[in-house]
Amino acid sequence: MKAGDVVSRPLVAVEPLDFVRHADGLMDDYGLTLLPVVDHGVFCGVVTKADCATARTGRRAPKVCDVMTQPALTAGLEMDAADLYTAMTLYEVLSVPVLHEGHVLGVLTRRDVLEALSHGDPHLRAGHAAHDG
Repeated sequence: MKAGDVVSRPLVAVEPLDFVRHADGLMDDYGLTLLPVVDHGVFCGVVTKADCATARTGRRAPKVCDVMTQPALTAGLEMDAADLYTAMTLYEVLSVPVLHEGHVLGVLTRRDVLEALSHGDPHLRAGHAAHDG
């Protein structure tokens, strides 16, 4: 299974000149901890909940470009989902942008990847059903 097979959530992104409070609100609305930052459709970084919290202690109305960073990890469409999960665990990241030719296609969370992998593993599926049931 590839990362491109798992990406299904609608893309929620912000632009560099958006206000941090807007990015923070979008993350709250969609239950995300990271948003891709795009400029004219091209990926240029990420903004996280932690970045937003830090920004609130500084300038009065900070913009995303003031606090955005480069992600520790990104994924391509062809990246193996199991390898992606391992890398996400290793780098201690909860979500990664999925990129194709410089454009963001979506964001995958660790949970998204684990759930997708568990559907293909009968042992994990049985354990999940027993846990839910």
